[in-house]
Amino acid sequence: MRRDGRRTVILSVLACLAGLAASGPAAAQNGVVIEGPAAPDAPEVVARAAEGRVTVRAVRLAAPLVLDGLLQDPVYSQVRAISDFIQQEPHEGEPATERTELWIFYDDTTLYLSVRCLDSQPGRIIANEMRRDGNIFQNDNVQFAIDTFYDRRSGLSFQTNPLGALRDQEISDERNAPNTDWNAVWDVKASINDDGWSAEFAIPFKSLRYRSSGAQIWGINLQRQVRSKNERSYLSGVPASYGGRGINKLSSAATLVGLE
Repeated sequence: MRRDGRRTVILSVLACLAGLAASGPAAAQNGVVIEGPAAPDAPEVVARAAEGRVTVRAVRLAAPLVLDGLLQDPVYSQVRAISDFIQQEPHEGEPATERTELWIFYDDTTLYLSVRCLDSQPGRIIANEMRRDGNIFQNDNVQFAIDTFYDRRSGLSFQTNPLGALRDQEISDERNAPNTDWNAVWDVKASINDDGWSAEFAIPFKSLRYRSSGAQIWGINLQRQVRSKNERSYLSGVPASYGGRGINKLSSAATLVGLE
């Protein structure tokens, strides 16, 4: 009986370890363990796991984007958008009620993030702040955070509204009080249209710090706020308990691959 009991315990432990391996991080890529599903095979740009983890792919451009916020370059019809954002508020974990489409591009010098914010009631879009680092949280807005060292704790965030206002900050150790005095050289253009609004971000790589040259694995998340509905949604879901500072929770961010 005692020997059988020990055997049962050993088998249980092995079963638990196997379960952890099955639900744990995906295989390493370029020496870095991806915390989420394996990288999507091109031309796919996003992979989502049942437990909520997300991996997205950046696409290299042959020529720079025309930065005007209109999203009219041919590449937008050639590359599938990343969508299916998840609500944080008011209904945690449910699909966003307004569709958000995201593209991640890059060339030799610049990281581009393009967002199309569809809105079923575009007449209710709120946009009245243009000051640098102003309080655009009271406007419709999008904010993305990038974790360039993939430490799942620290990074940088960039934010805009339908008027193209610029706001940036430095996130340290997922703190609720990021460094808003940090300013980088970057640009964004936005446009309001009959279907909602859109924006194109251009962040020079020289404005960022990251690991040595070569293939990169970063963390990334995007938050969208629809002020008329008090709805906040994310590319990679964030618990409601984190509130408006959820973008700082980089341990919940998606994994970004494809940068070289």
